[in-house]
Amino acid sequence: MTSQDSNLPFSQFVEFMVDPRHQAGLVTALNERFERFTRTYPGFIRASVHVSEDQQRVLSHVLWQSKSDCEKAFENAEQGEGDLWGLIRAHRTTAMTFNAYELVSETVGPR
Repeated sequence: MTSQDSNLPFSQFVEFMVDPRHQAGLVTALNERFERFTRTYPGFIRASVHVSEDQQRVLSHVLWQSKSDCEKAFENAEQGEGDLWGLIRAHRTTAMTFNAYELVSETVGPR
C-alpha cells in the first residue's frame, strides 16, 4: 500500500547488531547524536532507541513529519554530524539494517 500524500509521517529505522558489552555505549552515543543533531532538523517529531532482550541488537527509530523532511535531514547529516561510521566502529557494531516506512494508519489508546 502506498500513499499519494508525500506529507504523511515517515519512520526511519536502523537496527544495529552489537556485542552485549558494547550495547550501553551505542545507546548513549545514539541518544547524544539525536539530542545534538537530529532533533534540530525541520520536520523532526521524535526519536527513540530500543534494545533487544538478548542485548545483541539496538533499534533506533526516528519519526519525521514527511519523507521529504527525512531526506533533507539525511543530506544535512552527511555534511555536518560527524562520522557515523566512526561511531559504528567505536561500538563494534557487526551489522546494520536500514529501513524506512511511510505511516498509512495507526490506532491509539484512549485519552
